[in-house]
Amino acid sequence: MRSRVLALVAAVAMALFLALGLEPAHADGGAPSPPDGVCLGNIHYTFSPPLQLTPRPTTITWSGTYSCTSVTRAWNGEFGGSVQSTTGCLQTGANQILAQGLTENDNWFASGGDDRIGSSALTGTVSTLPREDGSRLYEWTGTVTGGTWFRGHRFNGNGLYSSVTNGKVCAAGGAIDHNDGEANITILPL
Repeated sequence: MRSRVLALVAAVAMALFLALGLEPAHADGGAPSPPDGVCLGNIHYTFSPPLQLTPRPTTITWSGTYSCTSVTRAWNGEFGGSVQSTTGCLQTGANQILAQGLTENDNWFASGGDDRIGSSALTGTVSTLPREDGSRLYEWTGTVTGGTWFRGHRFNGNGLYSSVTNGKVCAAGGAIDHNDGEANITILPL
């Protein structure tokens, strides 16, 4: 009888949490992962050594912030990643694969809060595509391989920055050490 009462109390409490839009805490202190997500934000790229006209081995790092939604809720994120590639500041082809070794770490926060509720580790590839207006589109794809959210899901992200000015600097023999732009990522089950 006592176990039935405890089970009933637990079921009512869970229903109340869900009805109020609250989620029970995980053992690691985070919230459960949503089933999927779409995130929009800003991205900052750095290039070391700076990009120049002649392609050379370069470390490309990026960081930024996201605002995310799914069918079940909204949340915020911050991200950072890197990849090693031999590249220059001008495009060498229509869709240049920069590297296979992309790594990115995402931290997820409750919407409007500073408490971390989850994390994701992403691995995959990154490619770049020039556009007629002079901007450059980066695309990263792969799988969420670690963290507490979205493990085993597939991701596809895009980052856009304008490279018209950079192309002129590069053609004149200059170097580009950073750029800023917009980013988005979609995370879906496999």
